[in-house]
Amino acid sequence: MKKNSSLLQRLTGLLLLVTSMFWNSIQAQAEEKIGARALQQIEALKTEKASRSATERKLDSQFVFELKRSRGQTFAAGVTTLRPEITRESDGRILVDIKGAVTPGLLDRIVKGGGDVIHSSPRFKTVRAKVKLEQLESLASLPEVNFIQRAAQAMTQTGSSNSEGDLTHGAALARNAFNVTGRGVKVGVLSDSVESLLLSQGNGNLGNVTVLPGQAGVGIGEGTAMLEIIHDLAPEAELYFATAVISDASFAENILNLRSNGCQIIVDDIFYFNEPPFQDGIIAQAVNAVTADGALYVSSAGNSGSTKYGTSGTWEGDFVDSGQTLPGFGGKIHSFGVTNYNLILQNGGYGVDLFWADPAGASTNDYDLYLLDSSGNVVGFSNNPQTGSQDPYERIHSALAGFRIVVVKSSGAERFLRVHALGGRLQFTAGGATLGHSAATNSLSVAAVNALNSFPAAFNSANTVETFSSDGPRRILFHADGSPITPGNLSSSGGYLRLKPDIAAADGVMTSVPGFIPFFGTSAAAPHAAAIAALMWSFNPSLNADQIRTALINTALDIEGVGFDANAGAGIVMAGPALAALDTFPVFVGGSTIVEESCPNNALDPGETVTFALTLTNVGFAATTNLVATLLNTGGVSMASAPQNYGVVTANGGTQTRTFSFLVTRPLQNCFERVAGIKV
Repeated sequence: MKKNSSLLQRLTGLLLLVTSMFWNSIQAQAEEKIGARALQQIEALKTEKASRSATERKLDSQFVFELKRSRGQTFAAGVTTLRPEITRESDGRILVDIKGAVTPGLLDRIVKGGGDVIHSSPRFKTVRAKVKLEQLESLASLPEVNFIQRAAQAMTQTGSSNSEGDLTHGAALARNAFNVTGRGVKVGVLSDSVESLLLSQGNGNLGNVTVLPGQAGVGIGEGTAMLEIIHDLAPEAELYFATAVISDASFAENILNLRSNGCQIIVDDIFYFNEPPFQDGIIAQAVNAVTADGALYVSSAGNSGSTKYGTSGTWEGDFVDSGQTLPGFGGKIHSFGVTNYNLILQNGGYGVDLFWADPAGASTNDYDLYLLDSSGNVVGFSNNPQTGSQDPYERIHSALAGFRIVVVKSSGAERFLRVHALGGRLQFTAGGATLGHSAATNSLSVAAVNALNSFPAAFNSANTVETFSSDGPRRILFHADGSPITPGNLSSSGGYLRLKPDIAAADGVMTSVPGFIPFFGTSAAAPHAAAIAALMWSFNPSLNADQIRTALINTALDIEGVGFDANAGAGIVMAGPALAALDTFPVFVGGSTIVEESCPNNALDPGETVTFALTLTNVGFAATTNLVATLLNTGGVSMASAPQNYGVVTANGGTQTRTFSFLVTRPLQNCFERVAGIKV
């Protein structure tokens, strides 16, 4: 099965190459500007946008579209190819996120109108609810409501058994050499669900897991697969779980809840599409809160590809006026360079996002997003108004290969932009696929490296990251409160860069969870890094999170070129070197045995001369050189023997034995504890 998976990846890579060549040939013949038909349709959509009432302007543009369709009204003259993007639940209702003050009146209005409150968060000023379409205008009319949008979507970073990462990261060897198991360390996992938890526990791949009340989640059980990986590498760590897929606000609250339950290490593999790239959003703020409180936070870097490997679905850059304007309202069409659109080379199965450099919840510059088919018709749009209380964000939920992404600045200032075809590839790309809470300052962002390319041997410097693994860096332009880092400069030269991802770890590993045999993606990589951190904290509980983080980064196996890079960060985390970095002398007393005594009774008697053999074990990952042990003349002994030269002791468990003699001058208790005080 593992060989077949590796072959599949190679074939996929070949297919991507052929696809790229195909689309490059098409691009050479592509028109540079937007066609007249598309311009007319975009203008009609802008006319409709300008006609919306005050209540309608507080609704997602797709809700306005659906409401007018349901009433038999024409939405935009001449636009007949739009695809509805409203996903209804089985009962016909719609999942929404309501932004604004969470008041009893709002919650009561939701329920009385036939809706259900799924989750409410006064702290993060958000309500996730399931409502009827006809409720939307009534809810939007409330003064406490700022905006009602389609529910923010989340995705996991995917792509009897034991993780291959146990060997490729050297964790099995390190557990034996350093005598660590993760005992005493609490690790919290956030993912979709713990589906198959009982199955995993029944087949011996998991022990006890504390699931926070009501937070088992729904989904295919990726959380269970993550828990199995941690258990494989750190078998005695205490495991906790909470779902991250109820809503983005619930995710943020569960980060805080795991910390309040004592979790020292928290790891997740969830990404919300609406997480702001240029500012720490509510999830990143929760990460910042728990790391400030002493926790180590580990997160998957994402599976959005990289410019290096030609797999990126991300473009970032400053707005450039193409010179094409729309009649009537005069919107400016952005130029991507060669063309005034960005071509989707591979299906963006999760849609297209547009962000720009305004603070979250306070955007005053109005940008719109359109999707054209190959015939030049508008088939998708998102044109919410940005009037000071909305996010700088537009989203189209699905996109196909061959579609063209068009960005229009309706009004306001030129800004730094981000276009992302989720799960797809773009013609024009730029680095910086990693974003959101994984790119928080103290979040340990983890890229993926295929363990099957090394197993059963350990990783080496020839390994490379998966071609789908998200690259960095991440440009940050705003503080968490929305104030600019570089006032007056919100362009590609403003703010600062966070070097992400931080490290890399294994994916392509086996679990016993259905659907994760094997388990690919940065979702699999993050728990490997978290488990190694648990071994380190178990080895030395007095350490703090910053020391753990520093050791993981400083001892990482350098790959993808010399030094830190945008694909692998510092390199692959390795258990042995990381643990060895915590101990100045990685040489343990392996055993001591009395080999001769003047009064043979296997006891230490006053006045007796004793000779014992001391064995030293090198648990480090390099051979010792000129290692000398000296018996100290303390603890009730005299006539200590001369220093004993152990010389070269091989790495990874090598041993050497030497003898020492001494005279017992007074009775000793726990003699061997005293003798073990040898200086080496």
